[in-house]
Amino acid sequence: MKKILFPTDFSERAEEALVYALGLAEAFKSDLTLMHVYRVYSTSGMFVSVESFMKENAAEQMLEHLSHAEGKLLNGVRVDSKILRGEVVKMVREVGEKGHYDLIVMGTKGASGLQEIFTGSTTNGVMKRTCCPVLAIPAGHGFKPPKNIVLAIDEQPVSHAGVVMPLLNIARRFKSDIGVFHKDTGQSDAGIDPSIDLFLDTVEHSYHYELDTDNLNKSINDFVAETKADMLCMIRRQRNFVDQLFHVSSTTREVFDSPVPLLVLHDDA
Repeated sequence: MKKILFPTDFSERAEEALVYALGLAEAFKSDLTLMHVYRVYSTSGMFVSVESFMKENAAEQMLEHLSHAEGKLLNGVRVDSKILRGEVVKMVREVGEKGHYDLIVMGTKGASGLQEIFTGSTTNGVMKRTCCPVLAIPAGHGFKPPKNIVLAIDEQPVSHAGVVMPLLNIARRFKSDIGVFHKDTGQSDAGIDPSIDLFLDTVEHSYHYELDTDNLNKSINDFVAETKADMLCMIRRQRNFVDQLFHVSSTTREVFDSPVPLLVLHDDA
């Protein structure tokens, strides 16, 4: 966990999520990059002046953000910043992947209008379009060392140990217990693949099964509450159950509503 990327829109909820990012950076002695993306909506005649204003405004707010972050940093953690123009999801994906960041930390909601960076659809888009692990922080959730982590998993195998390495790093650092949760969908369900036990061998973990229910979201959240988990982890693959949870309704425009920080890992093999 050497490099953490933190996209921000400077909103109050971004400030809340930054506290969590700072807590992780201190625990791992990571380099932390604060990133702001702005997008200009303007006619050609107004483009230059509008862009100049937005860039200057972003620079002023970034200085305040950096000052706030640096005042809380310990253990020699370094923090820097990036201000970029473009489409938010695309820029976060490119910076995260090209910069070889180990983790992207984001809030789940934020400001509206031109600074609409932390809306559900944007966080959802980053989770779907990047191969970097993403940690989504719900509103009002300050940093708390995750002692209990729920790994919600389907029946598919994990292709290689590197997929779950971010989860293992967190569990080892904080001496966390991992509860592996699997929802049995019926006779065709093969259960938890043995690869999970192999890759989690170096950390404390246990297994929990639940028979099919009507609402997968509720099943997972109920288990998180029952075990008093501090973090939820899922592995996203093409067309697996995580895609169902992250489907954005055209009516509600909401993504999966996790009551605790949600770590999304990617297995594209």
